[in-house]
Amino acid sequence: MTSLLPGTVPADTTADTPVAALAVDAHDVRRRFGERDILRGVDLQVRPGEFLALLGASGSGKTTLLKILGGLDREAQGRVRVPARVSIAFQEPRLLPWQKAWRNVAFGLRGADVRDRALAALREVGLEHLADQWPKTLSGGEAQRVALARALVRDPDLLLLDEPLAALDALTRLRMQRLIADLCARRGLTAILVTHDVDEAVTLADRAVVLREGALAHELPVDLDRPRDPSGPEFGTHRDQLLGWLGVGNAATPSEDPLPEENTP
Repeated sequence: MTSLLPGTVPADTTADTPVAALAVDAHDVRRRFGERDILRGVDLQVRPGEFLALLGASGSGKTTLLKILGGLDREAQGRVRVPARVSIAFQEPRLLPWQKAWRNVAFGLRGADVRDRALAALREVGLEHLADQWPKTLSGGEAQRVALARALVRDPDLLLLDEPLAALDALTRLRMQRLIADLCARRGLTAILVTHDVDEAVTLADRAVVLREGALAHELPVDLDRPRDPSGPEFGTHRDQLLGWLGVGNAATPSEDPLPEENTP
């Protein structure tokens, strides 16, 4: 599905990677709120089955970009090509308190097999036994898994994750990271994760990119074997590189190894 956002013209498609080989192809995406430019000509390409982590300081435009890719923001400019089936999981579970867990998963679905489809999605996240529970009886991790099931039940080709684990405790967060990694690998999903957690990015992603001042400033292939060991030296090297680009610690400075100049602000 290709969207020409307001004020745009079709982009040149003679890039190194053919458009047909991409799950996400965003070109010259721009977004302004009032007098403030949040996104300044972002170009982003993601291959089918790739897990991309999107990092950056607060206000750098990560969630704005994710909403544009998900079709939730139609005021941006640029060109966006994404699959027809896209699902989004947000930081808050956003469950309807007057609906049981399975009905939250099935919300918006039609057909005689709606409950069966909802139960199958809950089974994937290990919560089929809680299908008839009310949201108020669920823990934070359980509620987030229900929200993840709601995203999966639509059989997406692209899964967008907007800090869905940020509010969870450390142990629950680790379990959810493993669950997301397993689900994406098993389904062959293309996924884009917005996160502030560098360890989470290195744990889950095939590639991490850093957004700064409305443009993609750096990218890092995460070519580590899975499952990944956060205590390992190679994991630490990737962590330090990302932290340096984010301006934290004594790792590489933000000026090192930038993306090609046309993508920088």
